[in-house]
Amino acid sequence: MQRRMTRVYVISPQVHERDLVHALQKLGVLHIEPVALSDRTKDFARERQELEDLVLKVKGLRDVLAEIGAQKVQAQPQLNLPEVRDRVQRLEERVRPLITERRQLQERLDAAMRLKDILDATEALLQKLDTQPGRELFVGLGGSDIAAEEIAQFLQRALPGRCTVRPQALPEDRHEFMVSVDAEYAPAVREYLEAKGVRPLALPAHIPSTLALAEAIAQLKRELVESPAQLQEIEKKLRELGQAHGAELRALERALANRLAQIDAMARFGYTDYAFVVTGWLPQDEYDLFAQKLREKFPGIVVREDPQPASPKEIPVALQNNRWSRPYELFLSIMGVPKYGTIDPVPFISFFFPLFFGIIVGDMGYGAVTGLLGLWVRRKFAQSELVQQASQIVLQCALSTIFFGAIFAEAFGFILPYPHFKRGEQTDALLLFCVALGVTQILLGFLLGAINALRERHNKHALAKLAAIAALVGLGLSVGALAGQLPEVLKTPSFALLAVAVVLLVMSEGFLGVLELVSYVGNIISYARLMGFGLVGLKIAEVINELGHALHNLFLAVLIGIVAHAANLGLALFESTVQSARLHYVEFFQKFLELGGRKYEPFREIET
Repeated sequence: MQRRMTRVYVISPQVHERDLVHALQKLGVLHIEPVALSDRTKDFARERQELEDLVLKVKGLRDVLAEIGAQKVQAQPQLNLPEVRDRVQRLEERVRPLITERRQLQERLDAAMRLKDILDATEALLQKLDTQPGRELFVGLGGSDIAAEEIAQFLQRALPGRCTVRPQALPEDRHEFMVSVDAEYAPAVREYLEAKGVRPLALPAHIPSTLALAEAIAQLKRELVESPAQLQEIEKKLRELGQAHGAELRALERALANRLAQIDAMARFGYTDYAFVVTGWLPQDEYDLFAQKLREKFPGIVVREDPQPASPKEIPVALQNNRWSRPYELFLSIMGVPKYGTIDPVPFISFFFPLFFGIIVGDMGYGAVTGLLGLWVRRKFAQSELVQQASQIVLQCALSTIFFGAIFAEAFGFILPYPHFKRGEQTDALLLFCVALGVTQILLGFLLGAINALRERHNKHALAKLAAIAALVGLGLSVGALAGQLPEVLKTPSFALLAVAVVLLVMSEGFLGVLELVSYVGNIISYARLMGFGLVGLKIAEVINELGHALHNLFLAVLIGIVAHAANLGLALFESTVQSARLHYVEFFQKFLELGGRKYEPFREIET
């Protein structure tokens, strides 16, 4: 439901500006609106820039220091910007060299790891190759398409006694060539090898070009051995810094973020030479406590309700739902905010959505697995409010699924032997029940739409909604009486009700309103999908069980059953979610939901 809002204004001497904005943030109920008395945005620009720089530095330090999340959160410190700047700078000076060294070590280790196979092969080839004075050494790499032996034989035939070639096979169908050749023929040999697809071995950039190949290989192999231990030592130092300063950084980041929010709030205040004014919205039931707290802390302050009327578009919307319904505000957030003063659809979603979900899936086994999945997600992502809300919806849908599974006596596609509703056989009754749910929700939607229209004094619109209800009721009674399913005595009253409703529709919306009756009937019939998708899921589960029985192999039957039922459950969860949501978005909301409201965003402390 929507909370009733009231607009207030607060007037205080400028000497209390910092303390008052802090108190407003602590109270956390005032949705601040800008006041057009003056604009002090430029006055706060320098402080804001400094705060933003500090926030970035603190976040950067938090990102690189380990085990910060395990630290107990400290109380927010008093912000003395020069002192904070010095503390952050000193910590940066300790952290930055470690980060630089860690990056360099990791880059060198990665480079050595990429060359590990080549280093081993090159070291072995060096031991086999006799180097002579006046010769140059060339090391190259080739792919799988290189004819290594053919290249080696050609070079040794072309330059007998002047060129020695040692090819070596490498993993992944690569080849390494080590060539010792007289200096005068070195350019020609290098050009020939490159033409054949043999590229020179490139050592990492940190290896000096003046270093001999054997010494370069030795250095890289030392790095392979020593770098992991050096990295561990750096990580240990970073963890120690994280343990020592983690909680302090979290508290500091939160304090800086809240100070930034305070500056943004003060930029919306109105200022005179000696005083300032704050105006905004808060829930009406919060006003008395709000005013009392401010008057106690700031004697002489002026806190008043603003009697000036406001349009629904100006007033922010604050939703207040119980613990069961609150997670379903997620469905509304996708579309927007309802207009102030109109009906909040969340309580209705929280009733109908799990109901539709349970009817479609309707299996105790699937419901139990869904519930366990919801509990696992809830525990795994305990820090995410969004995931917590979604997991609560999953748990509620699981309970509904188990409830209808007990009515249908279904568990993983098996029909349990006790008195139950056989949805696989009693399809007419199930179809009637689903359509009756559709009638209920559609008529409820029109009734809520009529209430919204009356609240906004759109009497003609309200008449159209009530006429639609009368037309659908009259049409349903007429069809039931003509089909012999209802007493014949209802024929005349139902025809009369339908006729009056059609006249009212023409008066309120013209002939287009009468034509829309056809779409309303289509909306109701659309609820038959609850039965259709549910029966499809049941038949798939039964086929899975029959296939397992036909295998005559317990192990295979269980294995295939687990995999196939998991796939069927995934399909059921997807379809039941999509179809239940569709019935709300397309069939139900269109009858009454009015969007375009402003979200209530109170000025409050930021938690990081």
